[in-house]
Amino acid sequence: MAVTSTGYQLNKQPIAQSFFIDETNGIYVTKVDLFFAKRDSALPVQIQLRPMVNGLPSASEIIPGSQVVRSSSQVNVDLVGPALTTTSFTFDEPVFLKGQEDYALVVTADSKDYEIYVAEINEFTFGSTEKRVNKQPISGSLFYSQNGVTFTPAQNQDLSFVLHRAQFKGTSATVKLNNAALPKTTLRENAITSTNGSNVLKFLHLNHGLQIGDTVVISGATAFGGLTAAQINGSRSIVNRDFTGYTVQAGAAASSTNEGGGTLVQCTKNILYSLIYPATATLEPKDTTITAAIKTTSAKSYAGAETAFQKRTGFSGIKLNQNNEGTEMFLVANETSETAELGSGVKSLEINVNMTSSSNNVSPMIDLQRTSATLVNNIIDKQASSTTARFNVPLAFVAETEPRGSHAATHISRVINLDTDSVGLRILLEANVPEVCDFQLYFRTGTSDEVLSEKNYTLATPENTLPKDNNTNIFREYRYLIGGQGGSMTAFTKYQVKIVMRSTNQARVPLFQSLRVIALSV
Repeated sequence: MAVTSTGYQLNKQPIAQSFFIDETNGIYVTKVDLFFAKRDSALPVQIQLRPMVNGLPSASEIIPGSQVVRSSSQVNVDLVGPALTTTSFTFDEPVFLKGQEDYALVVTADSKDYEIYVAEINEFTFGSTEKRVNKQPISGSLFYSQNGVTFTPAQNQDLSFVLHRAQFKGTSATVKLNNAALPKTTLRENAITSTNGSNVLKFLHLNHGLQIGDTVVISGATAFGGLTAAQINGSRSIVNRDFTGYTVQAGAAASSTNEGGGTLVQCTKNILYSLIYPATATLEPKDTTITAAIKTTSAKSYAGAETAFQKRTGFSGIKLNQNNEGTEMFLVANETSETAELGSGVKSLEINVNMTSSSNNVSPMIDLQRTSATLVNNIIDKQASSTTARFNVPLAFVAETEPRGSHAATHISRVINLDTDSVGLRILLEANVPEVCDFQLYFRTGTSDEVLSEKNYTLATPENTLPKDNNTNIFREYRYLIGGQGGSMTAFTKYQVKIVMRSTNQARVPLFQSLRVIALSV
């Protein structure tokens, strides 16, 4: 751009220059060069990029990432020309400007001593007494402001500036992402239970994600139960697990049954999931694309027959900023497990973000500072009191007929109080039950003077046998008639219903959309 000897004093008010992006797919701006005739001895100067609104620079909106401040010492002054010494304002990262739209470059300083060169029609170019500016160099306008909000156009002047854009090499690139190191979990106070005469310790650690045989690294536990801290802390192998926690072998047998460990116990964990939501802020200009692919590591369900720590050999496609739900269980492992099971430096979760462009002036963009993944896991099992194929043995098995059973996934209704005595129940529910799942329905009844929460449940038998459905859109009606036609139960005035959900694959669960209970009167 031409520069004349005309200078404009900022005088604590901004100056703005509009410009038009004629590339249809837009550009990425990397820096702006300006030409200064004077500078302040101490105060800085700032530039911004703003959209144009109704033919004027926006009074409030600033393009994100386009503010750059230069200290007084960083401002170069040109008094003699024609070398045209510039002052560069480089953006921290390229700033995208849409194609076929107008923008404004705004220059401002809280000082009267900054003076910036402009090009004025019919004035001599800088350093010349012969060559004049005979036309406006760009299809934009210069704007002055008296209050920093309202801008007034200047008809015969334009700001002298140079706008630099990025030029991209190649047509494709891949951003490789993987899981960060998982932090330890701090357990609740005294979350470890010892048993007199046994070296087995039970840890209360919800959502731990660890498998039988995994190594858990324990730290921060204090001595209790006749065990020293050294006999508790360290690397321990998981003996058994359920959704509440796990057991390990201590370095010696405890001399008492107790709860202890203190408030600073920390343990490693894994994260299980069957649904992943990869979240990131993206920019996808015209003529560009962004796709993603994932490589996962298998996990074992509580009652499943899967093999954990099987790393897939290839990538499969996923959608960014959407739920990606699978039919298998996966895990993100801690560093100890990754090294032991997968190898040194191998990560358990990898995501490749593939970016393409058919133009060298634009590229898709992802914001790594705003990139994360949400992982979802269903907590469901299928329990047995002893080792049985396709069942899991919890740390403490309690039958579901007891007032409080031990299964992981249950729905318990509120207590329903009746105005009159009843002698039966008609129960209707609609459910989707995949092949690897089932559910059980329990009930308990009582009279007005009984505490229902202390009573046992009874397993109900359905009237009908229905097929399983892996299609989650298919719901079938299950019917129960408790007490038979006409009712044969002992008269009751309140009842409660419990549904126990079971699965050998935590990625697949029973789904319910209605539950109706009708109390049958005498």
